[in-house]
Amino acid sequence: MAARLAFGSSLKELRFLFCQTGEGSAAVRAFVQKSYPLMKKNNPHTPILIREALGTPPRVFARYGVYPDETEE
Repeated sequence: MAARLAFGSSLKELRFLFCQTGEGSAAVRAFVQKSYPLMKKNNPHTPILIREALGTPPRVFARYGVYPDETEE
């Protein structure tokens, strides 16, 4: 599992957006809570941003250098 949480050098930033109370965001909250320490340990120089806002649908944004954001919903 640790290898899966080590990012490639092309990934410049990872952002998680989700609702802090919404049922639809429960899986993302659980993933972030469980995986954030290992992700940060394996990728100390990659910013991992966590943004919680009421009513926000769960999303993950990945920034790769000069390319526009890639979104997974």
